[in-house]
Amino acid sequence: MRHGYVLMLCRNYVFEAITDEQRLCRVLCFPRPERGCCSQRLEVLRELGIEYLYSFGNLLIERGLRVVGKGHSAIVVLAKHNIVGVVGLKVRRIDSTRDSLESEARMLMLAENTDLVPKIFAFTRDFIVREYIDGSTLKHLIASAAEILLKKIFVKLIEAAFELDRIGIDIAEVSRPDAQVVFMCNDPEKPYFIDLGSARLSPWPTNVTRIISSLVRDCIGSQVFCKKWGEGRVRNLILLSRQYKKSLAEEVRRCILMQIINEIYDMN
Repeated sequence: MRHGYVLMLCRNYVFEAITDEQRLCRVLCFPRPERGCCSQRLEVLRELGIEYLYSFGNLLIERGLRVVGKGHSAIVVLAKHNIVGVVGLKVRRIDSTRDSLESEARMLMLAENTDLVPKIFAFTRDFIVREYIDGSTLKHLIASAAEILLKKIFVKLIEAAFELDRIGIDIAEVSRPDAQVVFMCNDPEKPYFIDLGSARLSPWPTNVTRIISSLVRDCIGSQVFCKKWGEGRVRNLILLSRQYKKSLAEEVRRCILMQIINEIYDMN
């Protein structure tokens, strides 16, 4: 489908495929399109089953050309796969300090059984073809969700971080969950870690501690939010997160996790 009205997970969108080769090259070889790069990457995409790329998303990389996400090492664009349908396509930037996306793809595959990351359909050195997760960021939910739902969202996010800790995946940049986590738009209690570019295997992962640090930072940055829940509760969360970080046994960490959850639900 080159254009039209398409249902993706939980929203309806109208968008059109990028058919102009020069515009395609600006996406595939971002930020400095080169003809040799473009022709090589187009050939690889055809082998992966990618039929079209779409100009879609909140980020404008140039006039009339939008993408879903943009980071230091890659951009993410919406695409059409010949079997799966609409997918997210991660494209390694040509100025990236990372020489491959393969490590991230393997991390995503390792975490796939948790149902907390997008499914991987294919990957190469320069591309990851994955499930597209349609949803909201934590920042958006903090601004719009009712208090009782917000507590559930925080708890689900912390529980999800614990699951990644439990299988030994440590995400260095998860302290910025707005860039790393998306909540399903038809199920805001369902978080997905969409970017494992900074992930590594570790015997002592601390995703829970990083997530709580982020929540505390957002609390301090929002006077209404902080006053409503109280500084004493925030201090308790910090102390519990430090205990969690120092503890190595899974059962001990699980007990601390329950204390953290109770602390959040008791906030009022």
